[in-house]
Amino acid sequence: MRRLLLSLAICLLPLAASSQEDAAATERDRDFLTAYLEDNLSSLGRIVRIEGFRGALSSRATFDELTIADDEGVWITVRNGAIGWKRSALLAGRVEISEMSAAEIDLPRAPGSAGPSAEASGFSLPELPVSVDIGTLRADRMVLGEALFGRRAVVRLNGTMHLEGGEGTAE
Repeated sequence: MRRLLLSLAICLLPLAASSQEDAAATERDRDFLTAYLEDNLSSLGRIVRIEGFRGALSSRATFDELTIADDEGVWITVRNGAIGWKRSALLAGRVEISEMSAAEIDLPRAPGSAGPSAEASGFSLPELPVSVDIGTLRADRMVLGEALFGRRAVVRLNGTMHLEGGEGTAE
């Protein structure tokens, strides 16, 4: 029993140390979590890249840029973002985000679309290997490309979102 408790304590030690981030630990954790997130959110036909990810072991992380690309290239770019998240949910295959905010989101086209023909083929949500819940979704500036509605638009975004199994809800 003591061995089991000792082994468990040793395994959980890195999580307990998360409140005392030092520069070296933050760099190592960023690399691990960035790779984990990119690998688990990417799949055939979808490549997720995260640049400048900081605060990996805190409940609030920031990133300089997040892009999602398909076979035709990048279809969304999120700049100067911040996420308030529940790290332990990753172990259960969920991404629980209390807040996701960004200075700018650039959405030039829908995923998998090639311009006007996207309207004819319809839009479908991506089927991710994890469920995603976002309590507060905010962007100070969101640029919607002409390919989406026939005219470019610049708006602010404020809402919530849930995505699981290729189905989603948004407000």
